[in-house]
Amino acid sequence: MHTSSVGGAVRPRVTTVGPLPQAAADSSPLQLFDHACRRLLWRGTSFTDRVVHQIRTEVPHYADPVLSPPDLKQSADTGIRFGLEAALDPGRMVDIERYTRELGIRRAEEGRPLDEVMHAFRVAGSEVWNGIISVVERDGLGDQRHLVHVAELVWKMNDRDAVLVADAYRQVAKGVASRHDERVRLILAAVLESRSDPAFIQDAASILNLPPDGRFAVAELRATSPFGRAPDAVPEIRGMRVLRHVGAQRDVLVAHLGGRPLDALASALDAGPGMRIGISPVVHGLENLPRAREMAGLALRTCRADGEVARLDARLPDGLLVSRPDLSAELALRVLRPLYDLEPADRETLIDTLGVWIEKGGSAVQAARHMLCHRNTVLNRLRRFEQITGLELSRPRDLVRLTLAFDTLQLLGPAAVLGCGEAWDSEPES
Repeated sequence: MHTSSVGGAVRPRVTTVGPLPQAAADSSPLQLFDHACRRLLWRGTSFTDRVVHQIRTEVPHYADPVLSPPDLKQSADTGIRFGLEAALDPGRMVDIERYTRELGIRRAEEGRPLDEVMHAFRVAGSEVWNGIISVVERDGLGDQRHLVHVAELVWKMNDRDAVLVADAYRQVAKGVASRHDERVRLILAAVLESRSDPAFIQDAASILNLPPDGRFAVAELRATSPFGRAPDAVPEIRGMRVLRHVGAQRDVLVAHLGGRPLDALASALDAGPGMRIGISPVVHGLENLPRAREMAGLALRTCRADGEVARLDARLPDGLLVSRPDLSAELALRVLRPLYDLEPADRETLIDTLGVWIEKGGSAVQAARHMLCHRNTVLNRLRRFEQITGLELSRPRDLVRLTLAFDTLQLLGPAAVLGCGEAWDSEPES
């Protein structure tokens, strides 16, 4: 038998493992520790089974047959054997150090929660200590009062190994998290771009941790000036999970609404200076996210000023207009073109009066109050508009055409409407 030192104490270096005769009991704490380790090694897989059972009993993650690592028994058996052999022969310390680091790396790559990994590690250490107490008491290996000193040895070893596991886990987890974030970004971008086959949707749902058949909405955020900036953080909304995709021109938020209404998302979004936000209606299923993104883009285009948060379900007519700006501009031109033969000041007076009258629900009284003029002044301007354009505001179809034309003017601007007229006028006659 050779000797080596651990922690400054000279101790026997045991090179064989097997049952000890009763007479081999020694009163030295180090000898007692050696004899107990040899007995546990001799018990082999029966002791490992006990440790694994206790881990599955006490650690929820490892109790779940789906979540539990499939190599739990093998890992426990290797770890216990290396640990006990290193206790007997400090020259084997390199084995347990390598093993604990590999365990931390493996669990991090598998995505096991660190708290659960460390909980399982502590349970295993506790069971090794209980095993030492059991064999000492049952087999009479030595003076049981020395177990106090043995406990110090056991827990120092366990604490050292736990630090190695945690350090290795954290080092790998940083890289794993980075790769996972990149994978999520790419998958989310793919889901938003086009309708995909069912197999891809199932895989994407797993990677994104979203239900494939859930309720979703998409929001698009766009800066309209160098001073506009989307919030750096994803909004935290109770009962809702929000993912963010950063694009070259605009940011996209994908919200899994769960059971929450769309209002909960809209009220949580704030379009600050130089920012506009468009929100899609609710869609069902991940496969409909491309459609939701398209509708969020339409909602964004209905914004008429910075700071607006536009819901498409509240602006469907505007959404129709911006979805076909060419047809909308031609409609506006046909309705409003006669006004552009007037002097600019005269034209602006009629357009402003018309806009206020529409916004006030067709009430000349309310429009007059808003414009600080007499009711008859508003009525006279409206009648003049009818004379110039040939429309009658009392006819529903004419009123619809007028409202759509006016909204197009506000959404696209006079330049788009007049540009459409120039292109129309330049077409050769057939």
